[in-house]
Amino acid sequence: MLSKQDNTLGTLVHEVAHLLRTVIDRRVEPYNLTRAKWLALGVLDRREGITQTELADYLELDKSTIGRLIDRLVQRGFVERRRDPADRRAYRLYFTEAAQPILTELETVADGVREEALRGIATEDRERLIALLGQVKKNLLQTRHDSDPNK
Repeated sequence: MLSKQDNTLGTLVHEVAHLLRTVIDRRVEPYNLTRAKWLALGVLDRREGITQTELADYLELDKSTIGRLIDRLVQRGFVERRRDPADRRAYRLYFTEAAQPILTELETVADGVREEALRGIATEDRERLIALLGQVKKNLLQTRHDSDPNK
């Protein structure tokens, strides 16, 4: 995807992702959170009860990294681990009551970042952009799967 042009798909996606990460980092700093912790809380908000391994896979982090990240969220009183009744080696992750106010605030932060990023783009174009990026992701996941020598 290297090109002499600045408007290639790879360049634009990379630059937009970098800018989003920078803005998010700045916005979650007052909450004493990293982007990784914020992402973990966001995934957990949508999929409460997942295992640490599932969260690690979703965030594309190794198990030791996700373990330390969850340790910090547990120390902050946001998350609790519960043994999986079907697998004694696994822990499932759940929010504590103390996490609810921060989740509400973080949702407001996310809404603000999203609105700033999409400012000036009509609603139907926003929906189309999300759909198109979803299709690009699906295509690339399939390409990755098709070229996986271990499949």
